[in-house]
Amino acid sequence: MKKLLLAACLLGSALAMSAKAEISVLGLDADQLRAMELESIPPWPDELVLSGTNEHWQKVLHEGEFVVVLYESEAAVIDVSYPFPYDEYVLVLEGEVILTSTSGERQRYGVGESFVVPKGWTGTWDMPVKYREKIVVERKAWDESEG
Repeated sequence: MKKLLLAACLLGSALAMSAKAEISVLGLDADQLRAMELESIPPWPDELVLSGTNEHWQKVLHEGEFVVVLYESEAAVIDVSYPFPYDEYVLVLEGEVILTSTSGERQRYGVGESFVVPKGWTGTWDMPVKYREKIVVERKAWDESEG
């Protein structure tokens, strides 16, 4: 009887481990993303913060072949003189951002606008007011930059 019970437990465990978690669609409603609570993350190194408040938050929403993240920052200007580590798609959810490349090209984006920051870009990332964005990054590049 004990052997039968043990065999049944092992079989049940094996079946449970082989069963895949339910796959569902992740809704990305902008109003819900604006209201979502984020987690505090470590501040930028002081030398990268040219002005403003060095406080920011994020929440990883999805990790698959690509990563979807919400990011929020208090008003600040960040120095991106080290080349941007990956291609990043951005949708502005709150506030505005002004990107100025090292060559002087200036681009401004507000709520509802999107853009792509290419790998290798350098310049400044100016968030003149509280700012929130949804970003999408290729998973391998994200892991390499976060690790």
